[in-house]
Amino acid sequence: MAEVNRRPATVGFLFKNSMNELVKQLAQKEPHYIRCIKPNEEKNSSIFDVERVEHQVRYLGLLENVRVRRAGFAHRMPYDRFVNRYKLICPQTWPNPRRGQQLRESCWQILEHVGLSADCTQGRTKVFISSPQTLFQLEELRTKQLPQVVTLLQKVCGEIDTNNNKMKKE
Repeated sequence: MAEVNRRPATVGFLFKNSMNELVKQLAQKEPHYIRCIKPNEEKNSSIFDVERVEHQVRYLGLLENVRVRRAGFAHRMPYDRFVNRYKLICPQTWPNPRRGQQLRESCWQILEHVGLSADCTQGRTKVFISSPQTLFQLEELRTKQLPQVVTLLQKVCGEIDTNNNKMKKE
């Protein structure tokens, strides 16, 4: 019987395997966001620079974040980002909302179409979502809709390509 000569695993192979294992472990974890505030530039525990701390708190948006969380909302998103991300879920907003329709209206149409408007509140410039599950449901619906959107785009591109070929022949 012939002996099989196996080469030792390469550094690249070992690195790839360890990265895959790390990604698997990270996917199973729940992320927690920790915002660090430096009390001073000198790294001295007895010095507290109030102006520096106030600037960091404002820059990180901590006060707004605390207010939103205390009000019971897990997530907030500007209307334009919300509509651009989730408009494909709702026939009234896909591919584009009606002319003259405000982003706020489009946002509410999307939420009502999927039956999640009770979990959300509208602000002046943002929609506030009360539970992470609502956000997960929106993402799931969006993910389910993406293959249909891709198919539609492929069809349109194919038609354009066919029309261009016909024009070249003429």
